[in-house]
Amino acid sequence: MRYFISLIAFLIVSIQLCAQGRLFGKITDGNTGETLIGATVIYKEPQGTVSNMDGYYEIVLPEGTYNIVVSFIGYETISKEVKISNQDLEVNFEMNSNLQLLEIDVVGDIAKSRETPVAFSTISPKALQEVISNQDLPMVLNSTPGIYAATEGGGDGDAQVSIRGFSQRNVGVLLDGVPVNDMENGHVYWSNWFGLDAVTRSMQVQRGLSASKLALPSVGGTINILTKGMDNKKEASIKQEIGSNGYIRTTIGLNSGVIGNGWGFSFAGSYKQGNGWVDQTWTKGFFYYGKIDKRLNNHTISLSAYGAPQSHAQRSYQLPIQHYSSEIARELGVPEEDIEATTARGIQYNQHWGYLARTLEDSTAVPQPFSERVNQYHKPQFTLKDSWVVNDRVFISNILYASIGNGGGVRTNTTASIDTETGQMNLQNIYDVNTGPYAINRRVDPELRQSTNYMRRLVNSHRWFGALSTINFDINEWHTFSGGVDLRTYRGIHYEEVYDLMGGEYALFDYRERGVELSEYMLKEGDINNYHNDGFVRWGGLFAQWEYKTPVYTAFVNLTGSESGYQRADYILFRKDFEAEEREGFTYFDDEDGHKVEVTPWKWFPGYTAKGGANYNINNRMNAFFNLGYLNKAPRFSNVFDYDNVLFTNIENERIKSFELGYSYNSAIFSSNLNAYYTVWENKPVDGGSKFVDDITQEEYSLNINGMDALHKGLEVDFIYKPLHNLDFQGIMSLGDWRWNSSDSARVYDDNQNLIKTVAFNAKGIHVGNSAQTQIGANIRWEPIKGFYIKPQITFFDRYYAEFDPLTLGDDPEESWRIPSYSIYDLHLGYSFRVMEKRVIARANILNVFDKARIIRAQNNDQYNGQTYNENDAKSASVFFGLGRTVNLSLKLIL
Repeated sequence: MRYFISLIAFLIVSIQLCAQGRLFGKITDGNTGETLIGATVIYKEPQGTVSNMDGYYEIVLPEGTYNIVVSFIGYETISKEVKISNQDLEVNFEMNSNLQLLEIDVVGDIAKSRETPVAFSTISPKALQEVISNQDLPMVLNSTPGIYAATEGGGDGDAQVSIRGFSQRNVGVLLDGVPVNDMENGHVYWSNWFGLDAVTRSMQVQRGLSASKLALPSVGGTINILTKGMDNKKEASIKQEIGSNGYIRTTIGLNSGVIGNGWGFSFAGSYKQGNGWVDQTWTKGFFYYGKIDKRLNNHTISLSAYGAPQSHAQRSYQLPIQHYSSEIARELGVPEEDIEATTARGIQYNQHWGYLARTLEDSTAVPQPFSERVNQYHKPQFTLKDSWVVNDRVFISNILYASIGNGGGVRTNTTASIDTETGQMNLQNIYDVNTGPYAINRRVDPELRQSTNYMRRLVNSHRWFGALSTINFDINEWHTFSGGVDLRTYRGIHYEEVYDLMGGEYALFDYRERGVELSEYMLKEGDINNYHNDGFVRWGGLFAQWEYKTPVYTAFVNLTGSESGYQRADYILFRKDFEAEEREGFTYFDDEDGHKVEVTPWKWFPGYTAKGGANYNINNRMNAFFNLGYLNKAPRFSNVFDYDNVLFTNIENERIKSFELGYSYNSAIFSSNLNAYYTVWENKPVDGGSKFVDDITQEEYSLNINGMDALHKGLEVDFIYKPLHNLDFQGIMSLGDWRWNSSDSARVYDDNQNLIKTVAFNAKGIHVGNSAQTQIGANIRWEPIKGFYIKPQITFFDRYYAEFDPLTLGDDPEESWRIPSYSIYDLHLGYSFRVMEKRVIARANILNVFDKARIIRAQNNDQYNGQTYNENDAKSASVFFGLGRTVNLSLKLIL
């Protein structure tokens, strides 16, 4: 009988065990994708669990229906009903912050899955930290469809990124909702933002029209970078990195979370140095970041400051292929006579340095490497923000910001000769001439040494102030209106100064002798020379957006208008040409040194955008969307005035028309996105205008090439397949067809606006250069044991064409040179563990595992290198090679 009772009990227990199921999943930040550690999961008060260090939770429950409640400090509580059977059930939770993320939605223009009808990809802090290594921030975007990022010359911070074939000048970059593209030329200089990876809470790329409410004339899309605030969990950390080529970086961070009386703060600091993979491209830089938050009733006030004072050596100019590698030049068809006439110096070759011993100061000095191209810059940005929840339907954000940029680039006044043996600059010769007996110019001063060549600094400082005010009004549960104003004022300060006289005691100003004593033109270190001008930009924008949202349909209509004003002041023009005459409509005054200053009239350009789209949630797994828009974009400052303070002729706004379709499928195991786009760009000017040299008179004229039209169309696919909870397989593919669609004439005028000549060009059917039109990539993230991951990654680029000058095409153009396709293999490893209850993360990143040599940038018929073949082939191209294999190791301690 006892055995029978035991058997019955065993059967009952077995049946109960069989009638159980495993509930598991991940808890993440709904906007950023960041995993939330320590979130509480309750299935029956007070029974439950918490998410682990990777955001995962797991509970074994008997069969039945449960109301699962998930909570986390600073986030809205979520409850969801689930039904447990004898099978595993995966339920993931995406949580939204109760205040901070409302601000991000309104100001940061963050797109949401199954709601916002645009193509976008969001990179979480965890994913960013796994792959960033020692790269510039945009380099991690190469695993995003439609994006091509390249290291350019290989200097630290010199990366460039394009979206759908549009350069970063036409991509809007936002930091916490504040635009950072240069107000004169549209550039983003990533060296100014070193260290942002340490404080990034989310980086989202929106391709195409984007969901930005601002009057941003972004053609390719937007890159939204959001930094951490007090809504993030309390944390302190220190991270140490070491890598190839002497790379060292130390980073510390501290986030208080919400502390007493609604206060919170975040702080981060970082220091790096390295020698660079390219010869003599050393780098040194600091990064600092601080944010103070205060919640005051229904306001959150934030004051933040961040900057990255840095200096790094550069490789500025592309060279013909045979200068780097004879073997690769032969493979690509460069004629043997060109190869034999050139000494190949390796793909790490950098011509912008040499050896220098300053023997005048120290007779025993030993020659040391000396970089001729150095970038020095510091661009702190300060932001004061008030986020006001007026009531449960109205949210207002007001932002005041200031950006103070100081610095520029250092280089020789005239290009130094190249030593035929070493391939490096003869910098010692410059010093020896400046300190030798023939350096005395007795007509100027019989005792002082004149520097006939020296180091100059090209200063490009700025003063930028802005205000951004946004209101968000929930009309009812389906309709939302948002609008606001965007105001900016900018002054760009540009001049050349004597930086290092290289052993001499003075230099002479670039003068024209008009009976003036030469001694009046003696320049010492710090004196301004050659050019000095300011660019003034005024910007005013209004924006309004209506949104409609139900569980099935979402739609939006966005209208913006802007007015851009440009003015230029030249402080040195009249010192270079004493016969210059005053021009009608210009303003003149004397500066503090008594020199005449010429100020142009203001030139104003209105612009506007109209865009809209809709999303349809077909079911709980599928959705489809479309968007369309028209942008009327004011030209950039650099396409309005030339270097002689003269307006370019026939200046017109750019016009962009775009249409896009998208489809998404989402499930716990497989998710995918498919996008198709069609963008017409009309009247694209050549960046910075163009120059025409008359064959007979050799006179040089400035002109704008209006009428350059382009058609960008393509398909993009990305997916993630998760067959196991610890195994992800991700893939991307982008197929673009980007071509110029122009045949026109450029009209050349003299300074008196007289028509000199008409130059015909024909770019019809020529592929747009400087961005790969085919991109295929894949990565696998496998976590074989808890805390340890391995992530191999491959990216393939093809159909990549060289850049070209339209005036070299003529009437019967040939296709631009097609750069050889290439694949890059990267490997990322990491292990997260605990030591004395403290979390430690060890990572290893190997970039370009197989040390693949590949061309990443090319210019057809580069006249700088004397390549005037006009044959659009490898012989006529000057190029940059990408970086070889680099290794980076890091160890992070989280307190």
